[in-house]
Amino acid sequence: MSLTGCSDPCNGHIESKVLYFKQAPQGQLVYANVLNDPSLGSQQTLMRDDKEYGTFPHVIIINDPQMKFKGLGTVCFDEFTKQPLPTDIDLREKDIPRISITK
Repeated sequence: MSLTGCSDPCNGHIESKVLYFKQAPQGQLVYANVLNDPSLGSQQTLMRDDKEYGTFPHVIIINDPQMKFKGLGTVCFDEFTKQPLPTDIDLREKDIPRISITK
């Protein structure tokens, strides 16, 4: 499996580039920029360690409780469900779509 791209062949039609990972109460959150589906994600300026990380056009947060995307540079998928916003959300992230990949 390549760290610079999807597994060969890509196992999904929606391709997203991993920006970084963050620990979650269960597993991790994957902050990613969707490359080929402009309807998914929203433009965001992301902050990390209180410093600006960068501005990206189609940011999503992928819930990854089993940490199956750990170490990947790209996450490809076909089907997903939108997740509700957590109650303790960082207000800077309230407009970022949160998803769980189902396929």
